Amino acid sequence: MKLSFLQKLGAYSIIAGGFLFAAYAVCFTLLLPVHEMTKDFSKVVSHPNWIWITSLALPGIIMMVFGFTALYTRMYEKSGWLGFAGYFFITTAYIFQAAQLVQEIFLYPIIAENHSSVGLLRNNIILNHPINTIFSYGFQVILLIGVLLLGVALIRFKEFNKLGGVLFLSGALFYAVVSAVSIYIGLAGIIMFSVGCTIIGLNLMKTRIS
Repeated sequence: MKLSFLQKLGAYSIIAGGFLFAAYAVCFTLLLPVHEMTKDFSKVVSHPNWIWITSLALPGIIMMVFGFTALYTRMYEKSGWLGFAGYFFITTAYIFQAAQLVQEIFLYPIIAENHSSVGLLRNNIILNHPINTIFSYGFQVILLIGVLLLGVALIRFKEFNKLGGVLFLSGALFYAVVSAVSIYIGLAGIIMFSVGCTIIGLNLMKTRIS
């Protein structure tokens, strides 16, 4: 299989993955009782929309991991250690996020519908457990490092439109960091991130394949 085919397939994966992730964020914010998350997380998980909404994000994350790999094969010769470190950290973060989504899709609903275990979600025992806290903060730190390094590498990569890198970087920072302040700011960040992924994907399709 030719590298050019894999890079073009990766370009489509970045675009589709960004779209699915944005659709997940919009549906999660508008169609789930997010105001209950800090009070009783079981109400969010038990909602009829929970499974199909969270199921939007998992294939999106997997597609973007493949897309980032294809992207790195396009820019590795000119991005140096910055590009490699950004690729390594962002793919690691997304693998962590995929693992979290698997739990949310396949385990949390079982916990929520079982009377003997629902307290783990209702009383936020899982969310507030020290191990989960370490995982969450670790994910955010790794993601932050990844988007900073890869975003700067994309902006510096002369063969791509800088706008894609700027939207990718700023959007990811909004949803990774500022979303803790406002879920709607985080939503706007994910939409910016998705647009950035679309531009990057189009650049990857149109530029010369090495």
